Amino acid sequence: MRGLVAALEQRGIPRAVFLRSAQFCPEQLACVEARVTRAELFRLCELALDMTADPALGLHWGEKPRRSAFNPIADLIAHSATLRDGLEALCQFHPLLSDEASFQLSEDADNVTVRCLPLAGAPEHIDRFVSEMRVVGLFLLLRAFNIEARLQRASFEYRAPSYHREYTRVFEGAECFEQPLTGIVFDRALMETVSPHQDEDTHDALRAIAERQMSRKQRASFALRVRELLLQKRCARPIKMTSVARSLGLSVRSLRRRLVAEDVSYAAVANDALAMVAKHCLVAEQRSIQETAYEMGFSDPSAFRRAFKRWTGTTPDAFRNSRLG
Repeated sequence: MRGLVAALEQRGIPRAVFLRSAQFCPEQLACVEARVTRAELFRLCELALDMTADPALGLHWGEKPRRSAFNPIADLIAHSATLRDGLEALCQFHPLLSDEASFQLSEDADNVTVRCLPLAGAPEHIDRFVSEMRVVGLFLLLRAFNIEARLQRASFEYRAPSYHREYTRVFEGAECFEQPLTGIVFDRALMETVSPHQDEDTHDALRAIAERQMSRKQRASFALRVRELLLQKRCARPIKMTSVARSLGLSVRSLRRRLVAEDVSYAAVANDALAMVAKHCLVAEQRSIQETAYEMGFSDPSAFRRAFKRWTGTTPDAFRNSRLG
């Protein structure tokens, strides 16, 4: 999602405009551990294609990536000793980018194949968009280690689109359509290419950061899981803990114990979720304070104002003015 926003900014579409059109909460984008669902991803990609009116956005996005959108993984790969080390780091830390596997790597005596795995349930044009982005990204990764590197093949499972000449320009004639897999094939000897940005100290520091983030993710924060459940509802009162515990397959006692282990209370998580919903209504959807109050189930805007200040430490008027000017 951050990469998509960065790409649109490069195309002259301000972040605030896209997020408002997408009805996407800016606070969620800023949260390191936040995730969007597959269906939400499809919707956001569809909107990006519509707003840019560029059917080849997946190819053009990858040509000018912002590494900062994928930190610390992008810099970790760049400072790896060799391309092999960089790809191994990508495999190890890919869960920081997505909860689903995105590719498979295999080698034979002569070649390396990196296969991009399909997004289940994606409409054809969205699958093509994501495939373009992934394959271009892999090609650029190869070129970051060796500017002269060439692909044996840039394979795509689908038929050549109407703008197939853009594929030829980007992949220098290595593109092939209606293939058994989507991905890239290149000479195995390239795996031992030394990175021009090799820096052992920087690499070790970035690996430590990535390992800490992986450790937090692997602990499967129950606070985040509770918040995601609560965000699905827009109500003035938090859902009872018994209902949330049941949805997570836990007893109330077990859920409370897990939240205590994360040094957070259910009430704090619930208030955080309510604050995010309210902020989303006020900024992303540009609702008035009165409309937001009624949307969240408050019968009186003054009661909503008091609740909002309790959740966030500021008033909805001040928050809205600071974000919308």
